[in-house]
Amino acid sequence: MKTAVLALSASLFAQGAYSWGAMGHATVGYIAQNYLDGAGKIFTSHLLGGASLASVASWADSYRYTDAGKFSASLHYIDAHDEVPHKCSVKLDRDCGEEGCIVTAIANYTDRALNDNLTLSERTDAVKFIIHFLGDITQPLHTENLDVGGNEISVFWGNGTAKTNLHAAWDRSIPETLAGGSDDATAAKFAKGIIADLDTGIYKDLKEDWTSCGSIKRGTGCPKAWAQDANKLVCSDVLPDGPDAVEGKDLSGDYYTKAAPIARQQLAKGGYRLGLWLNKIAKAEQLKCRD
Repeated sequence: MKTAVLALSASLFAQGAYSWGAMGHATVGYIAQNYLDGAGKIFTSHLLGGASLASVASWADSYRYTDAGKFSASLHYIDAHDEVPHKCSVKLDRDCGEEGCIVTAIANYTDRALNDNLTLSERTDAVKFIIHFLGDITQPLHTENLDVGGNEISVFWGNGTAKTNLHAAWDRSIPETLAGGSDDATAAKFAKGIIADLDTGIYKDLKEDWTSCGSIKRGTGCPKAWAQDANKLVCSDVLPDGPDAVEGKDLSGDYYTKAAPIARQQLAKGGYRLGLWLNKIAKAEQLKCRD
């Protein structure tokens, strides 16, 4: 049964379910770029050939459509087999498939980014995966198995004018409505406002807790904690009354009003964590070079 669900999940992802959409991922990239320290800037600029984090943030979504990248489809999520809305939880041995999942992928590509036995191109890809997956793991439905991460829950957007699904609503409809568009300029402006809240506003006193699990030496420890953090929102905010409460409903009214600040905060978490995570990788690279 689990194999069948995983196969269906991969199939639906191949049909175009992008976490956060390109605008959301670029937002995460812009936020993270702001928090790179000197070592982080040098490390990422070297491996990305001078490209910004935002410009490569959606690379992994495109790559998985290629013959070389199709193996990575299952790495964008983890299928929590929990009891929404009564109990949300992530258990690695239960929820991470044989092909791997986002929790193991973040740990793996963190190691690969520091592996001198790999080619420069392979290490570059590792960093690009990290940039993308630290965005993915904050989207609550990328940590949930129910109805294939919400892909099979049909909903409407815009006063019933557009049929979509719950996963896509969280990927694109909610953040893009909140930001006011879907292009790169919108992402840059949106990120600027979030950065202000991280520095001096509503997230200032929260961000330390978001990165309390910050050691790249813990393997799957931090990625699992981040997956659990996002997954609990499925019960509290995404589907607090279960799937029947949203099935066939328009979500652009009251549901959006409640969900929008959650989506914005999750993007803030993704960007801030990513910046600090890349700094830690860069520091480990510096220490390695001194040995």
